[in-house]
Amino acid sequence: MPLMRQVVQRRTGRPAEVVEVVEVPVPTPGPDELLVQLDAAPVNPAELLMFEGRYGYGPSRPSLPRLAGIEGVGTVVGGATDRVAEGTPLALLGIPGLWSDYVVIPARRALVLPEDIDRQQASMGLVNPQAVLLLLEDHVGLEPGDVVVQNAANSAFGRVLDAIARRRGLTLVNVVRSQAAADALAGVAHGAVAIDGPDLPERFLELTGGRPARLAVDAVGGGSTNRLAHCLATGGVVSLYGLLSGRPAVLDLDLVVFHGVRLEGYWTPRSMSRRRPEEIRTLFQESLELLRSEAFHVPVEATYGLDDVAAALEHAAQEGRRGKVLLTR
Repeated sequence: MPLMRQVVQRRTGRPAEVVEVVEVPVPTPGPDELLVQLDAAPVNPAELLMFEGRYGYGPSRPSLPRLAGIEGVGTVVGGATDRVAEGTPLALLGIPGLWSDYVVIPARRALVLPEDIDRQQASMGLVNPQAVLLLLEDHVGLEPGDVVVQNAANSAFGRVLDAIARRRGLTLVNVVRSQAAADALAGVAHGAVAIDGPDLPERFLELTGGRPARLAVDAVGGGSTNRLAHCLATGGVVSLYGLLSGRPAVLDLDLVVFHGVRLEGYWTPRSMSRRRPEEIRTLFQESLELLRSEAFHVPVEATYGLDDVAAALEHAAQEGRRGKVLLTR
């Protein structure tokens, strides 16, 4: 029986130290199922949090052991090829254990991609657009011309938000933490770029002509949350979607009591659960259109094979990266 590699997590800790690569039989597709070979999969921040045991709360924490991988792109190599032809590229979303040589999926769940699509960009180009589109709807009713501010703007999520904000006519200020990160966005970002610091609220208003933001998008937490909150209009919302600093979010009490600022969490599975199936289909199609039109481009810093997944996780956890880390067969 042919064997394949599969990435498994049995315990929590430093990702590179707790990850395992095991050999298991290649799965056999049943009726109306497809055998899909992995082409590429990104190492996302959520994946690192899962290995560290910091993803989820209570019942939403992943149980162990778990099969790793939450997003990627693959190619149909067997199974119900009368339904989806062999060689067809597919987006792999919501399929457990994508960090494997092969996975089996129901043919009815096949998310077919264009033949000429960039496989690496596609592997990391659907989860973030869907998350951005949902987040922009979940907290405040934004209109063209409204101001939004985000931190971690040089991340994959940040670059997608920059592209979508432009399409929607939003004024966006992209906040990064270093000059090197600002340089990486030079000539790429559509919105203004600012380096984080104690005087961020003042510099933010200079960039927007004195207009406060209705929404702040926070991937960091800690003191960065507070600096973003000071950029908000009365009743504005900080949407916290990431845990990059590992520190509790800080929010001045006078902002909450007298300025009506709110801190709300964003989590894609929760947001998706509130949508009807037809809304989710529309969301996927809009995300795919963004990807096909090359509205955004996410740099790739390095690729690793499945055998080198520990090195990939170590690399992805480094600060100051200039692009994504991908896993490939």
